[in-house]
Amino acid sequence: MNAVDTLLAQMTLEEKIGQMFLLAFAGDRLDEARVLFEQHFVGASYISNDNVPSPQAAVDLVRAVQGYAANTRLKIPLILGVDQEGAWSVMTPGSSPGPGNMALGATGRPEDAYAMYEVMARELRAVGLNTLLAPCADCNSNPHNSIIGMRSFGEKPGLVGQMAAAAVRGAHAGGVIATVKHFPGHGDTTLDSHRGIPTVTRSREDLRSIDLHPFVEGIRAGTDVVMTSHILFPAIDPDNPATLSRAILHDVLRGEMGFDGVIMSDSMNMKSMVANYPAAESAVRAFAAGVDLLMLAEEHYSHDAASYLRNQTVLIEAVRQAVIDGRLPLARVEDAVRRVLTLKHQYGLWHDAPPPVWSAREVGTPAHAQVELEVSQHAVAVIRDRAGHVPLAPDAHITLVNGTARSGYAPLGATRGIGPNQTTPAYDVFAAALRVHTPSLAELSAEDVLGGALPGAGVIVVVTENYPLPGMDFEQASQRAVIERLHTHAAERLVVVALRDPYELAALPDVGTYVCAFSFRPCAAQAAVDVLRGVVPAAGRSPVSVPGTEVAANDL
Repeated sequence: MNAVDTLLAQMTLEEKIGQMFLLAFAGDRLDEARVLFEQHFVGASYISNDNVPSPQAAVDLVRAVQGYAANTRLKIPLILGVDQEGAWSVMTPGSSPGPGNMALGATGRPEDAYAMYEVMARELRAVGLNTLLAPCADCNSNPHNSIIGMRSFGEKPGLVGQMAAAAVRGAHAGGVIATVKHFPGHGDTTLDSHRGIPTVTRSREDLRSIDLHPFVEGIRAGTDVVMTSHILFPAIDPDNPATLSRAILHDVLRGEMGFDGVIMSDSMNMKSMVANYPAAESAVRAFAAGVDLLMLAEEHYSHDAASYLRNQTVLIEAVRQAVIDGRLPLARVEDAVRRVLTLKHQYGLWHDAPPPVWSAREVGTPAHAQVELEVSQHAVAVIRDRAGHVPLAPDAHITLVNGTARSGYAPLGATRGIGPNQTTPAYDVFAAALRVHTPSLAELSAEDVLGGALPGAGVIVVVTENYPLPGMDFEQASQRAVIERLHTHAAERLVVVALRDPYELAALPDVGTYVCAFSFRPCAAQAAVDVLRGVVPAAGRSPVSVPGTEVAANDL
């Protein structure tokens, strides 16, 4: 018997079932965490920015929750998973998540994805967060996708596959567990699965050649975990979303693709699940379909502090009862637990004395910030420049305009730690960086322009933004209205700087100068300023197509 089988043979049914759950708790509610880990033997946790708003908070929380696990009979350590994927992040703003996957895709350089994911992994490992719930391996082939967007490396399966594989290798170099998601692909959807069940209508052949290709590459690179999506793929299974589909998880992922690691569900608290299936039923069905580790993230839109812990413990009990009743075979439970324990063993989560030393000192270092900036600079693309504005003349008179009304930023801090977690608007970072070199910079707000104010002579730089918010949309109406008014006023003098994806360009056919950073992160805002000023060349290429325009997706 190996070490894992020896341990498995010692476990009670309750201890086994606990290892199959990746649960969550609000903020610093360690009273809830203690119940989950000490009394119900839960083996993993989803950690959001709400739990770890700073690097030191992460160290303190990891010490506490791993301590709870150490208080149990078998002392099995916890998998601690985080959405540190660039567009979404933890320990914000103290960490170095980089510009996000779409910007990495825009570099066309897998080595940039490797370097950025190694930085993210090193920072997570330093504070004891051992599992990276990234990269997204979704091909963002639908420009109306409301939730993946900048979380994807791009549109073309070749590019996405190479970037995802490089990201997995970088995460491993940094010493953490890597996850590719959202299997078998969330890229060709319009509906956010935080709100309902999307459907992807591709043929089985197209799924294989497009959506599955990056997952194949991620598996070849050695990903430890594949995360499922709550999406219907009728070509494979017309009745069940992927998370509940044996045909997708067992026949395709295990059988055809040969994945032998841990299958993790996306959060079962997403409305695609809770609005369509009773919680206990969906959990049992997911495990029966092939899920090994069931996630319940602390979703912002449905949190009820009074009932959250109770709902989780009721679910654990329901799964236990399903095993006793024979609805969930014990062999399936033991297969799942064996995979989870094997993963923990492979990553050395069991430690002999001395215990691991976790420290916040390696998070957000100048060296890591330099990597962030350099990959962000490689991403910036001048997609249009009909009037030859870029780089701006050193003596140019510039009026900077924020395209977003201030009220539009309110949702940025309303995601309970899930999502971007950047509460400082990208515009503010960009404006501060530009002011350093442009003391005479004139500025107008969206409210100024929509209220009738117009810039004087010189170049007009207007900034646009977008943020992938779970379960809600970032309001962009003011941006288009501001651009239309400014274009009417001074068409040839207008420069649009997009701290976002470029899909808005479809509605801006007359804009002559368009610079895109493919990201809203501070490092991307600084990189856009550097390109605008001519400090670095614009080397990026769009990794996505924009329908109705000349913008075609880059590939490798």
